[in-house]
Amino acid sequence: MHKKLMIVGPTEIEEEILALGSKPQVYMRTPEFSARLQKIFANLQYLFQTKNPVVFFASSGTGTLDAAINNFLSPTDEIIVVNGGSFGQRWVDIALRYGIIVHEIKVEFGKSVTIQQISEAIQKHPNAKALYTTLDETSSGALTDLAAIGTLLKQYPDILYVSDCVSALGVEPLKMDEWRLDVVVSASQKALAIPPGLGFMAVSPKAVEFATKSKLRSFYFDILEHLKDHQRNQTPFTPAVSLVYQLERRLEKIVNEGLENFQKRYFALTEEVRSAIKSLGFEVFAEHPASCVTAIKTTQYDAAEIVRIMSQKHNIEIAPSGGSLQHTLFRIGNFGNITSQDIKAMAQALAQTIEELKHD
Repeated sequence: MHKKLMIVGPTEIEEEILALGSKPQVYMRTPEFSARLQKIFANLQYLFQTKNPVVFFASSGTGTLDAAINNFLSPTDEIIVVNGGSFGQRWVDIALRYGIIVHEIKVEFGKSVTIQQISEAIQKHPNAKALYTTLDETSSGALTDLAAIGTLLKQYPDILYVSDCVSALGVEPLKMDEWRLDVVVSASQKALAIPPGLGFMAVSPKAVEFATKSKLRSFYFDILEHLKDHQRNQTPFTPAVSLVYQLERRLEKIVNEGLENFQKRYFALTEEVRSAIKSLGFEVFAEHPASCVTAIKTTQYDAAEIVRIMSQKHNIEIAPSGGSLQHTLFRIGNFGNITSQDIKAMAQALAQTIEELKHD
């Protein structure tokens, strides 16, 4: 039996979009396929709210994080990383692998970085070439104020401003150009609600200039090669053709609905999730919670048992946490094709799960 996915990716996918994944393959080096990519590239710019080019790789979101390090830096460069959880830590781990000197802004789990913290870090590390952030720290559900950071960075025009928007693209306001972001990365399996396998990267002219000086650029993720092919509405290597079909239709639907309406609809469902969990005595964990990722801390019940029972007895997958948090924190996602009816069913199953744990 299919288990309803209320995790933080991959997500429930509409039947219409799923069906497109089974279409016959086509040769990608044709005028017809280029016309398809031209429309996709334009709609991605709308989604990222940018006039800058947006390219895509056949990769997961982590592939784009890797590309956001190796395209713009050289060994022994210094960077500042906002680290408030698993995905802030991922920036750190990737950068260290490449021999980058990392200065971390350690943010308490569930909290959001402050402008003062960033300002102090920049003053303390004046040789930092870039600032790496995460719009939605998926491990805690905490949101970062990228707009405010962009305002601060007006004073530091030489610093490259980069953000992981993997779980935030589409569901959170994101205005790449207005907020002065230089590199924004995301992926296909969250709000876009198509299968995993496409990673996206939008780059500013400043980022391109950084790339020309990088001593780390990889062969496959080389942004300069991707931008060269982007100009002719192509990709340098074989794209994930089936995912391209699905992406094309998903972007069309977002454009037709309007990005603001798309976000409002998602946010309304997120509020339903949070109302339901509060009615059961739980609280939202994050200080400034992001949309579609609701982290819930519990000391009364075993979070790992909640996740297990929801999956095994109610066929609803919710997201566990790892390490020291596995017994105290779980997360509920409402990305993708999740409806009010699904949320009501989840709340009912969670209530039954709690009753079972009480009796145990």
